[in-house]
Amino acid sequence: MLKLDNVTFLFEPDRGIQDASFTVEPGEVIGVVGGNGVGKSTLLGLIAAALVPQSGTVSLALTGMGGRTKRFQSDIGVGYRTHVGYLTEAASVYDELTVRRYLIYRARLHGVGIFRLRRRLNEALTRCGLLTVKNERIQKLSLGLRRRVALAEALITVPAVLVLDDPFVGIDAAQRNVMAAIIQTVAARSHVFISGHDPQMLKACCTRFMVVEAARIVADGLTAEDALARVLPNHTQEEKK
Repeated sequence: MLKLDNVTFLFEPDRGIQDASFTVEPGEVIGVVGGNGVGKSTLLGLIAAALVPQSGTVSLALTGMGGRTKRFQSDIGVGYRTHVGYLTEAASVYDELTVRRYLIYRARLHGVGIFRLRRRLNEALTRCGLLTVKNERIQKLSLGLRRRVALAEALITVPAVLVLDDPFVGIDAAQRNVMAAIIQTVAARSHVFISGHDPQMLKACCTRFMVVEAARIVADGLTAEDALARVLPNHTQEEKK
């Protein structure tokens, strides 16, 4: 179980995230939706341990095969981070490397041992549909394939917490469907968070939606339709501006 308890990280009084509290069970896929600059990326950064809470705690409880539960806290040591896969909005990758070389390099940086590396690499390439381009330089790939490379990096550690910041931005419907299908295959064993502006776009892979407005979570446990009804008026106002 993943738990946020009164977590706050503010850049300015109304920019960041404030007093975020919720729990997520393995198998849940949370769609974090809202307008531009409301705090979605800050919230995901805190869950990914890329940011340290100014107050409150982010904790993770994992039950092993023997039934023993281990607990980790995002701001204490590196234990929590070893269980996180994080795809940022920029989805930066190294253009000059081949897909295979890049994933090997990143896996080793993430601490994947040499004896597990081959299996993890093949699993990530297969799951993300990259086997046919594994020896291609990343700079030659389409935007959709580049995002799948970044997703493969996030998956190569077999994370218990998978954080995807606006993963569908800039890619077409066909690539979105591929990405959504990939996410669904890993959701059963992970706590998954996906941010975006349009709940309808995230509907295919999310089981629960929360809405962020002005640095606060203002609604949780919504369906895609309810989230859309909550977010759509805000989008309309932004467009008029």
